[in-house]
Amino acid sequence: MTEKELLPANADAVMGSPDILVVDDDVVVIQAMASHLKTIGRLRFATDGLNALRLMRESVPDLILLDAQMPGLTGFQLLDEKRADPRLADVPVIMITNLSGEEHEQMGLEKGAADFLAKPVNPSILRARVLTQLRLAHANSVLKRLSVMDRLNLAAAMEELRASNANLQKTVDELAATNGRLSQFVRIASHDLREPLNTVDQFAGLIEEDDGPNLSDSGRQYLRLVRKAGARMRTLLDDVVNYAQLDVDLDESMTTVSLQTLMEDLRDALAARLDQTRAVLVVEPLPEVVGHGSLLAVVFQNLLTNGLKFVGKDQPPSIHVSSTQSDEDVVIEFRDNGIGIHPEDQARIFEPFVRLSRKQEFDGTGLGLTQARKIIEAHGGTLSVSSRPAVGPGTTFKVVLPKRPLSR
Repeated sequence: MTEKELLPANADAVMGSPDILVVDDDVVVIQAMASHLKTIGRLRFATDGLNALRLMRESVPDLILLDAQMPGLTGFQLLDEKRADPRLADVPVIMITNLSGEEHEQMGLEKGAADFLAKPVNPSILRARVLTQLRLAHANSVLKRLSVMDRLNLAAAMEELRASNANLQKTVDELAATNGRLSQFVRIASHDLREPLNTVDQFAGLIEEDDGPNLSDSGRQYLRLVRKAGARMRTLLDDVVNYAQLDVDLDESMTTVSLQTLMEDLRDALAARLDQTRAVLVVEPLPEVVGHGSLLAVVFQNLLTNGLKFVGKDQPPSIHVSSTQSDEDVVIEFRDNGIGIHPEDQARIFEPFVRLSRKQEFDGTGLGLTQARKIIEAHGGTLSVSSRPAVGPGTTFKVVLPKRPLSR
């Protein structure tokens, strides 16, 4: 839905230029919001709660974008002051904050906020939420001036509007959830992954340059594998980070991907880990699919490394990768002999930062399976898990990808 569709046809004549008050103690955030919202209406700004309250009382705005964390009068306290003023009580407020807990969102909504957004905010989501609140505020203002009979005649139209707004809200919430998880990954990938990766590559390059002639044939081969794996990791990282940061149209970036070649490359990249753990990796013939190769490689590598990691002490890992096909789908299964996942925990493993084991036992960030499921869902598929530790060891992850023609 476009911005023109979000507002009524006679919005300019009826609403004029909406007055939007942006309240945030971060000047950078204010400047960013100004650039995103300048075409929607007239903007006013305040960097603290007391000044915002003064501006609100001098001229009642149509909408308030409010930061929760500010020195002096906080956003939540400002909501209390606004609610106590009859002239300001009905002005819609969108809270925009770094606070991520459900209790903060509940507090804001209970104090009269109409909506709640967590930083960093996607510009398109911000504009959609602002336009939705302006339209609702305009509709509520019109309703107050209508007679009882007019309200009855308008009931059907308002019901349609509610349904439209509910669909829009669902889409915006899905986009916000996806953006939040991708932002978490970007922060980790851009620092926690790049820094050690660059260190490994730099020192491997120095060894190759200074001591390469003195190494054995196997030593030089191992060093080449290290550098090859580093280069491949950097490519995968760049692709995923770019996808997370940009509004990528996944359909336009899809190509034909050989899952067999992808798995062979992963076997080479994990060769040292396989040898060190004495792992057995059996890969049956895999088909081609239409998708984003680098992102699918991230998924498959995560499932393989989980199978290598989560095994009993001194137990060699065993992973069996197989596939089946139907007219509609390609199904790839990863079966391992690991410690398994209890049924009550199987839904939680796909939530961000959830770790079922202690860090001392198994390393990891708790983001791998979250990102894997999101990537598969972006391809129109599903990622599920089945495991029954009480019956026997092992876990099976099932990746289902739809068959589709390659767009031209």
